[in-house]
Amino acid sequence: MLSLMSKGRVPKKPVKQRPFETESITGQDILNTQNVELRRVLLERLGYEKFLQQVGGLIRDRDQDAGGERQLIYIPFEDDEALMVLKVICPSTKHTHILRVPPYMQNCHQAAAWIAGFDNPDDYHPVIEA
Repeated sequence: MLSLMSKGRVPKKPVKQRPFETESITGQDILNTQNVELRRVLLERLGYEKFLQQVGGLIRDRDQDAGGERQLIYIPFEDDEALMVLKVICPSTKHTHILRVPPYMQNCHQAAAWIAGFDNPDDYHPVIEA
């Protein structure tokens, strides 16, 4: 957003608010925003968890880990790469975390391995997850 402002241009409002007015951003506004960079900013402001609650998504995979069920969730965009996230629950706090992963992930284990820094999911065998 800084680059748009630094050029002295304020983008036209594709939604009913500016990107910094987070209380009025909705998931549907984000889906309807054509400017990819503005959409990214709006999504960042709203947050992945709230976005998923509002628009849903396609569950590509689900499995279990120490925290409970994990879900690999996919949301396609017409003019940009799909949003792919891994939804996990912390085993110690029971807090839900939504973690963005590359859209080519095929399953929860592969996504968790990628988050942990493993290129090959077959090498990822955590003893404890926290």
